[in-house]
Amino acid sequence: MDYANYTDVFLNFVEKIGPIAGIILPVIEAFLPVLPLVGFVIINVAVFGFFMGYLYSWIGNCLGSFLLFMLIRKIGGKKIENKIEKSKYKGTLEKIRRKNLTVLFFLYCFPFTPSFLISGTAALTNMNTQQFILALLPSKFVMILSLAFIGQNVSSYFENPAKSLFFIVFILAVNFISKYFIKKYEEYHRKV
Repeated sequence: MDYANYTDVFLNFVEKIGPIAGIILPVIEAFLPVLPLVGFVIINVAVFGFFMGYLYSWIGNCLGSFLLFMLIRKIGGKKIENKIEKSKYKGTLEKIRRKNLTVLFFLYCFPFTPSFLISGTAALTNMNTQQFILALLPSKFVMILSLAFIGQNVSSYFENPAKSLFFIVFILAVNFISKYFIKKYEEYHRKV
């Protein structure tokens, strides 16, 4: 069986299960950050169409991040705190500890920031649940919408290689730009 057959089997499986699969996949990704959120959004858009695929992905990703936030808040966790302390995002994550919702919002907007660490840090700060949701919902709205737009156009990438190249350059540019702004933000607030 080749790769295309595996893909068809998986897409058919998701389609048979329906919206529950579309929501559960991003929930699982919130707990297992090695899984590709962009892949799950593309699958949802391919199976359920742009709007419903986007909606299921957004609900699932928000639900997963919220459940992770609540779980870490309940159990705490020195292991998670140590992982955060060793992270390259330590300075920015320190801002979250100070309950800076703007930083939380912007970090969640970027698809390449580790959502697991962001939710974990927010939970360990004892951030108010309402504040967390206030930052989570609109930021994930923006992030998942950009991924859904990519997912909507994914089939045309194989037919038009130039579009594929543009997509790769766009993703890399967003990644570098987001890292640049996060670095500048951290530098500015270290001086203040």
